[in-house]
Amino acid sequence: MFDSQSVINDTKVRLCLDCGKCTVVCPVAGYDPDFNPRLIVQAALRHNASGPMDEGIWSCISCRMCVERCNYSVKFTDFITFLRYKALAQGAEVEYSHGGAPQSIMHIMCHRDTRQNRLCWLPDDIEITKQCDTAFFVGCAPYFDVLFSDLGVRTLEGSKGALRLLNRARIPFTLLRNERCCGRDLLLAGDLEGFLALARANVQEFSRRGIKNVITNCPECYYTLKVDYPRFLENWDIDVMHMTEVIAPLIESDNLALGRLDRTVTYHDPCTLGRYSRIFEQPRRILASIEGLEVVEMADNREKALCCGASPWVQCGAVNKQIQKERLAQAGATGADVLVTACPKCQIHLKCAQRNAENNDVCQIQVQDLFQLAARSLSPEEPS
Repeated sequence: MFDSQSVINDTKVRLCLDCGKCTVVCPVAGYDPDFNPRLIVQAALRHNASGPMDEGIWSCISCRMCVERCNYSVKFTDFITFLRYKALAQGAEVEYSHGGAPQSIMHIMCHRDTRQNRLCWLPDDIEITKQCDTAFFVGCAPYFDVLFSDLGVRTLEGSKGALRLLNRARIPFTLLRNERCCGRDLLLAGDLEGFLALARANVQEFSRRGIKNVITNCPECYYTLKVDYPRFLENWDIDVMHMTEVIAPLIESDNLALGRLDRTVTYHDPCTLGRYSRIFEQPRRILASIEGLEVVEMADNREKALCCGASPWVQCGAVNKQIQKERLAQAGATGADVLVTACPKCQIHLKCAQRNAENNDVCQIQVQDLFQLAARSLSPEEPS
């Protein structure tokens, strides 16, 4: 499925002009002078992408800044994913972050007979339509909140906020008791077999429940279901929408009204929602519709937004912490009270940097989910 020549052609890596833009804009290269996307690609091409792999492939954070700036749209990040796949096939030993716990959870979910208590977090006030062809895809938030509880992470609050917004908008949806991880982290890390196992398990669950539409608040789930599943799976015909694509038009058409919050916030563009999916304005429109909320932009925003500093739970070290520290400093420089993000993983990575700060040198701005914030603004609904 990952054929060397096809990947080389599809990613257009032979069009590289040696201009060095990818390295200049790369957040990792900014702190690690030995990391050079262009040279990694060139070394791989000398062996037709089949020789020993450069260890630098594990340092890439898949932020796609290089693709954004490349004159020929060379897909460095996709090519790096392929090189990781080849490296794993050659027996490479990978340094997984957090003791490999995220990978273990994902691999457990790969098993066909896995049964989960996935909805134990669901509050009584959220209304679910049991027989419905639209599913809300929760993603790994139930596991994240347990795994990263020491960081004060509450990614499920974003999921709950999204569901309350759907309820207020009178949009019916169901939840899947045996939904699996979307698999994106395994795919980015080169574990194609694991990714396909999760994808096929999800497809089976969608089919069993008659699901035709999926809404998700997680940018990585969104991109994986919308872009990666059609690439790797046959007969994928499910319509996938990110929560911002659902809510922003409803607000603009006066079919959903948010309330008031007197805060100053800055919005952090997740790489997968922004540079990958080109969703930049919808989150800002949602924030702008909240009365009393002042939105101030960081120096690097939209296409130029700095990554949260980590990718598929692989090789997270000092360089990653420097990137996170820089992003948090940009947020602090705006004078905002809250850094708002639409990505559960961005929230985890930034809070991790705050938690592990040395000498109080990391900005301790509050980090909060976009949909949690938006739902918090809702006024109590009048009884019908």
